[in-house]
Amino acid sequence: MQVRVSDVFKLAFKALRDRKLRSVLTILGIMIGSAIILALIASSSGLSVGIEAQIERIGANTLTVSSARQFFVSGGGTTFQLSQDDVNIIRSFQGVSDVIPYYSRGATISSGGSSIQGALMGVDASALFKLYKGLSLHDGTLPDPYDPTAAAVGYAIAFPQGSSSQLTGLNQMISVTLGSSTSSLAFLVKGVLSAYGSVLFSNIDDTIFISLQSAQILLKTPYFSGMYVVTHTPSDVAVVQQNIESFYGTQVRVMSPGAMLSSVESITSQLTVFLGSIGGVSLFVAAVGITNTMFVSVMERTREIGILKALGYRPKQIMGMFLSEAILSGAIGGVGGTLLGYVLSFLIGGALPFSGGSRGPAFFGGGSASFSPVFTPELILFSLLFPIGIAVLAGLYPAWRAARMNAVVALKYE
Repeated sequence: MQVRVSDVFKLAFKALRDRKLRSVLTILGIMIGSAIILALIASSSGLSVGIEAQIERIGANTLTVSSARQFFVSGGGTTFQLSQDDVNIIRSFQGVSDVIPYYSRGATISSGGSSIQGALMGVDASALFKLYKGLSLHDGTLPDPYDPTAAAVGYAIAFPQGSSSQLTGLNQMISVTLGSSTSSLAFLVKGVLSAYGSVLFSNIDDTIFISLQSAQILLKTPYFSGMYVVTHTPSDVAVVQQNIESFYGTQVRVMSPGAMLSSVESITSQLTVFLGSIGGVSLFVAAVGITNTMFVSVMERTREIGILKALGYRPKQIMGMFLSEAILSGAIGGVGGTLLGYVLSFLIGGALPFSGGSRGPAFFGGGSASFSPVFTPELILFSLLFPIGIAVLAGLYPAWRAARMNAVVALKYE
């Protein structure tokens, strides 16, 4: 007896509809597992791509050096701090092209009764465009290195997101309160930087830049927060990093963009495996649900199976009818899970900020950076087909049992 494929799936859909609650719960389990796996893989890929893009901005040949926290000099009680002497020492190392010291503090930035959370950074203004590839001025000029009241502000300070008006503009005064301090500092805005975004989780757009000399005077300290070490070529990074660590030992910590990428990729891969296993467990539970649903379906339809066999249905056709229910469940769950995972991946990308306790420049600073998930055709195809494969495997044995059922016994079943 010939049976059309379309009729098989119509019967399968009717069978699922007749058992609405069981079918919905089974499909929901497939959706959740598929969505979690898709969201995690897409988000992890997006995070890696985002970090690589940020590394390209600051350059693969740039190291960041900062004093190691809680390090006490032998025989003394003071924390090791970086000074101009250290700048000169590191500048003399082979392979070093330039050393750019900086000051950095978390800050509340206010103007005209409005305020935002950001950062104050003291750095040689002429080095900004060298440090941050593609950074440019939206308006005005960079602050004069000998003017302690001049500043350049990030785009988000001048044009706060969600605000209908500018927070500040050229030649306007801006107030900066550092950390938990109750006193504020006033600066005259000489320049507004173009929108740039984050560089390894430090947001340039909500940072106010002043000259190195100004920061040294205002913060009343000759010791830097850290320094950027620019090598001649990316191949010099490893040697320069080794030389700095050999010279200073545990007094400083040195971070390269490549090491940062490796660390984050290691963390994200472990997180993906851990959370992906949760998605796998969800799919396993869904597979158990499919098996249970189909076993119950076989029991409930024993007499129907006997009638079909009496009418001339072959075992393969009986098996195909039950497998079509599993395929349909997997397909619906796969499509629903793909759509749910697509939405979930964007929620993960926007809701997982990478922040530190204090604001600072690249690598060691705070701030936050969202990332966009990456969807490839292979990932979408996997998200659609993998649940179907799981459903087929789960439904294989119950369908085989139905196909092997004795027609006479089935007809007598009450």
